[in-house]
Amino acid sequence: MYYRESAIIVSNKNFVEEDVAAIDDYLHANQGQPVRVGRISDFTGVKQGLAESILDCFLAVGVVTQASLAVCAKCDSMIEETDPDGHFECDLCERKYDPDKVPYETVYMPRATQFECGDDIPLAHAGVPDVDGIEKIIGCSDDDRVADIVFVHGLDGDGMSTWHPKDHPDAFWPKWIGEAFPTAGVWSLGYKAASIGWTGTSMPLTDRATNVLSLLETIGIGKRPIIFVVHSLGGLVVKQALRHACDLGNPDWKCIAQNTKGIVFLATPHSGSDLASYLKYLGTILKTTVTVDELKAHDGSLRQLNLWFRNNCIGMGIRVEVLFETQSTCGVTVVDPTSSDPGIGGVIPIPVDADHISICKPDSKSHLVFARTKLFIEKALGR
Repeated sequence: MYYRESAIIVSNKNFVEEDVAAIDDYLHANQGQPVRVGRISDFTGVKQGLAESILDCFLAVGVVTQASLAVCAKCDSMIEETDPDGHFECDLCERKYDPDKVPYETVYMPRATQFECGDDIPLAHAGVPDVDGIEKIIGCSDDDRVADIVFVHGLDGDGMSTWHPKDHPDAFWPKWIGEAFPTAGVWSLGYKAASIGWTGTSMPLTDRATNVLSLLETIGIGKRPIIFVVHSLGGLVVKQALRHACDLGNPDWKCIAQNTKGIVFLATPHSGSDLASYLKYLGTILKTTVTVDELKAHDGSLRQLNLWFRNNCIGMGIRVEVLFETQSTCGVTVVDPTSSDPGIGGVIPIPVDADHISICKPDSKSHLVFARTKLFIEKALGR
């Protein structure tokens, strides 16, 4: 199908895939042109009432917009205003209409999109700038979207592979979240966060937080409710970004903090990691980065950051969900239960049968991590 949103509509509604695909193809063939429900029925074989229901779903995910256009009652063609007083004249039959007597019809305007490869059209990207460090997963250019859901990876991760098992590339749960919330935009933030110097680079936490705020502002995040789903170091980055947003005096960044409604923390070391302390001990051999320096267990700056977040998140209206690993990674518990707990009243950390790497890679929609995240988002957005 030309629009990946079609798959979302099929999976969330009782529509037959062939019916949605037929309308999808018709919309693609008429990009930028007014589409009338009756004409769709003629050319796709989909009954008019069903076609309208499917179009309403395409409207919700931003594939089409609605408009009201004048129609000639005699020859059934679209007509436009012909003079400053608002009079209309049909080009075909030359019939003229007064402004208060011309009939109107609701039409759908298919979004114009640009091909990148074959007939695969990018997922709702129109109107949103492409910025290095931001992956647009689904629904990102829908101006009528009701929320933004942002995934943020951790140490040695990236914006895509962090979120799916290596042997299961199709088990990409940010997309599943988008399917569950078709009126939201789903994004994945990527940034350099290497632990070892010879494998890559990193940036001090405070600098990275400023960088992230700039990225979010650039793509328009902050105007709607925001949910962050964060793994490991990603949770610290988001907490520091929210603190900067409150303290640095940038009104656009402050909107990001004010509109943050929830954070799902997956194995985030709120008070540091023993693994980082161990890596630092070996630092003369491994050439660890500044990020590892900052992740040492019981690091004072992390304690201060967590105290700030603990004392402010409730007043800021930010809901919190915490899930933590119970299995070791290569014989080491990367984030222990104590460090994974931010110490917020009423928040009960949930143990997961996973290690530090697999906890952010649920392989099915029945996995606890996906199910809890979905439930959390529903509550945070007041569904």
